[in-house]
Formats: sequence, C-alpha cells, structure tokens
Amino acid sequence: MLAFVNIGDEKAGEYIMTSRNSLQRAALLFVVFAVLILSVDSYAVRMTPLGTNQEMLNAALLFDVVIVIPLMYGLLIVRKKGQSVLKVLQAVIPCAVLAWIALPASGRDLLTEAPPALKAAMTVLEGLFVMVEVRLAYGFIRGFRGNVKLYGSAAEAIRMSPSWRQTKPSALSALMVNDLLMVYYLFFSWKMKPTITEPGTATFSYHRKTGQTVLAVVFTHVILIEAFGMHLLVRQWSDVAAWILSAADLWLISLLWADCRASAIQPLEVCGNLLRIRYGMRIQADVPYSRITSVDTALEFHPDKQESRAAALSGVTPNVRIILTEPMTVQTLLFLPRKVTAIYLALDEPSAFVQAVRQKCQDGA
Repeated sequence: MLAFVNIGDEKAGEYIMTSRNSLQRAALLFVVFAVLILSVDSYAVRMTPLGTNQEMLNAALLFDVVIVIPLMYGLLIVRKKGQSVLKVLQAVIPCAVLAWIALPASGRDLLTEAPPALKAAMTVLEGLFVMVEVRLAYGFIRGFRGNVKLYGSAAEAIRMSPSWRQTKPSALSALMVNDLLMVYYLFFSWKMKPTITEPGTATFSYHRKTGQTVLAVVFTHVILIEAFGMHLLVRQWSDVAAWILSAADLWLISLLWADCRASAIQPLEVCGNLLRIRYGMRIQADVPYSRITSVDTALEFHPDKQESRAAALSGVTPNVRIILTEPMTVQTLLFLPRKVTAIYLALDEPSAFVQAVRQKCQDGA
C-alpha cells in the first residue's frame, strides 16, 4: 500500500509538472506569435507606400490584432487552463490599445469606421464583454446585500462580494474589488472610526510610526511631476495615449491615498480564534493560530528574493515576520489571491503584537 501511494504521488507530481510545463510552452508560443503578427503587420502598414492598398492593409492589421490574437490566446492559454471561453475577452481591450499604437495616424479611423465585416465581429465581442460586465455586476450586488448583514461592514462586504469563495478567483474580480474599495475609502469612509469585530479583541495599528502618510505625500509629488512631463512628451505623438497615461497616474495616486485611509480605520485584530489581518489595501488574510509556526520581531527584516516570492509583503520595511505551517491563500496588492508561507508586516507596536499572537498560539496548543 505504501509503495502504491508513493507511486501515485510521484505520478501526480509528474502530471502537475507536465501540465505546468505545457502551459508555459503555450504561453511562450502565444507571445512569440503575437509579437510576430504585430511586428509584421505594423511594418507592412507603415512601410508600404500610400495608395489603394493602404486601407486594406490597415483593416488587415486591425483584424489580426483585435480578432486573431485574442482567438489565439483562447486556443493556446484559456483552453489549456480549462477556463471559460469568455476569458478571451480579457485580451480584447489590451489588443485594441495595441492596434491603436500600431496603426498609423491615417488608419486610426478604422477603429470607429471599420469595414462592415470587421465592425460586425467587433460588435459581437463588445456584446459578449457587456454580458460579462452585467453578470459580474449582478453577482456583486447580490453578494453585497447579503454580506453587509453578515459582516456588518461595507468594506468587508465589498471584499467578499465577488467570487472570493471560489477555489481560484478571477483577476477581473480582484481588480473590481480593488477599484470599488478605492472609491469607498476615498469618498465614503471619512466619518468612520476603527471598529472591533469581536469583544475582547486586541488591536494593533500600523500607520502612525511607519511613515505611510509621508511616503504617500512624497510619491504623490513624484508622480505628479512625472505625469506632467510624460503628458507633454507623449502628447507630441498621440493625445489619446497622453491622456491614458495621465489617467493611470491619477489612478495610482488614488490608490496610495485609499491605502492610507484604509490603514487608519482597519487595525490588525488578534481575535479569539484567528489573526485578522487587514493591512490597508495590501494584505487581507484570516490566519488561524494553528497555522502559525512562529512570529518574530526585529528592528528590520530584509527577506531575500527567494523568501519574497513566497511571502506577502507590506510594501515598507517590515519589523514583524509570521511563518506559516503550510502555504495558504491570502489577498495581496490589488486584492489578487496568492499562496504564501510567510507574512511580513510593519507595525507601530511590534513587540506587543508578537507577544499577543504567541500567547494565542500557546493557548490554542
């Protein structure tokens, strides 16, 4: 029986490794073909003398980038992962941006005045994308209403409304949670004060002595200066691209200040049966004490690259390290799920936090 189990485990490991290698090869193949298609089409469109074939070449480039590349993404990657065909829609918007960049100025009207066949195909894709958005919105609203009653917190209800209960939540759901919470913290949380989920819970702050507000101010100044310069530079080439970059900079500044606000009203909680980590908008985790191997404090921790790959990091120099007994899934930056074996935090009172968690671990043992 032992030999059978070992053989089964070995075969399972080989199967997982083979599947992972197959997916990596498929991803590499997709990138190679996508770059090749984009390069050849862009070269043909830009280097062919203006004439009767120019409009046809522009239409061919638009078709390849907006239709062929997403379909190739579906065949090589989505199908390999066993995901829904609607996942192909995730590639449509980036491909439309690539098409805009690749098309010369004379051919960008095709994005609004496309040939009938291409316009019909794009209309179908837009319809499918709207269907996905409506489905996500319906699922969010339905989950949000129930979660507000269950958790008693709008922020926690937003975080738990999408498909976080699924084995593998989608990146689109995670990004939706991030943006909704960003809006919530920036505009609807200013009258809120830190709340405790359970009576007798010890709370620990992490925004007073770690310099988060100062860092947000510094980064805001840097981003604004960079955004102004980049806008003027890119505007010489494309007004649309310049405004897209400026919007991205504004989104980043909003994320910084939403994280500051979340840090002020969501302290860490050492509850009765688990450690509740709500570290701004960077780390979200509920860790049972039975899954904590050790918790340590130091003036500074500097995890190497290998340790960082399997850890949830606070974004600033940490002074607390939590080692887990086995990998567990937590939400990290942008609320993307990730399996980690360690959590690094920067707290205002690290020694008191470590002592409280160790006591809970001992009581549970």
